[in-house]
Amino acid sequence: MSTGVFHCHYAGTTSGPRYEAWREEFGRKWISADFRPVADDYIDSKISTSQVSFVTLAALRSTPLQIDRRNDTDTSSKYFMVLASGCRMRNSQRGRSLDLAPGDMTLMSGGEPARLTQLTKGVRWSIRIPHRQLADICRSPEDRITHHIPNSELANLLLHQVEIAHRFAPRLDAAAKHTTAQYILDLVALCLGVGGDSADIARQRGLAASRLQAIKAEILASLGNPKLGLAQIAANHGVSTRYVQHLFGLSGESFSGFVLEQRLLSAYRFLRNPKNRSDKISYIAAAAGFPDISYFNHAFRSRFGATPTDIRASCSERDGAFPPTDADAAP
Repeated sequence: MSTGVFHCHYAGTTSGPRYEAWREEFGRKWISADFRPVADDYIDSKISTSQVSFVTLAALRSTPLQIDRRNDTDTSSKYFMVLASGCRMRNSQRGRSLDLAPGDMTLMSGGEPARLTQLTKGVRWSIRIPHRQLADICRSPEDRITHHIPNSELANLLLHQVEIAHRFAPRLDAAAKHTTAQYILDLVALCLGVGGDSADIARQRGLAASRLQAIKAEILASLGNPKLGLAQIAANHGVSTRYVQHLFGLSGESFSGFVLEQRLLSAYRFLRNPKNRSDKISYIAAAAGFPDISYFNHAFRSRFGATPTDIRASCSERDGAFPPTDADAAP
């Protein structure tokens, strides 16, 4: 089975050589299955997979369709965590059937027949996990197959972690991929209801890292808000301000330090962008979340060793390029 990134798209009827070729490729790269549209004889299905250490992630966007999975020796030693992230589904295996609303999920066995019916158009995700890795952290995962896991904060954190991992997988080295896969496994185990020492380890490792990642994502999306503060961020994520500070401390940062650094980097990129050459520096400062221009100028010079005007003036007259600095490597 391929360990790289795989993309596949089919739109058409469920017969003919083109459909058969697509189904064969889908079976080789993901899982063997037969497909049947829920309405009419037409399906439009896209799949994108990525290998992140010992887990494989798949984003599947489709029109309503029924998927009958056959006995598959290639995936017989795997579990699948199915996330109905943006659609409604009905999943059946081992004589049990359950409906999933958007945001719900369930665990399924990879080596046994199953039926998955996507009832509405949209996106679903699937996480393929080896038996051994899941059993190491979750006792008796077999007992949790085809059980309903409702939408929750944990489910949202897992989805966020999966989306980020899938997006950046090609850029990660082996060590980063393994760490990311472990975080995903921790969140899967917590969603399945793991208890005892395993739950404590998963919370301290995968859950903490995923919460910090989600908090940082919200900060980056809200940099232009001058009222962005610790209390509001903590409330948005249902945790205490002390816990948010603790999460940043684990990564060797502080909340205020991270916000300031990202605002300064945002302003720096604005100033280096030729498209913003006519914008006033006060406007750029405000767009980055600095309502006080004096404080902005002082913080900017302390960080970059030059004033905002100096950085803008360093633009090449020939091609609009700016001389590179170490700040260009910052996120």
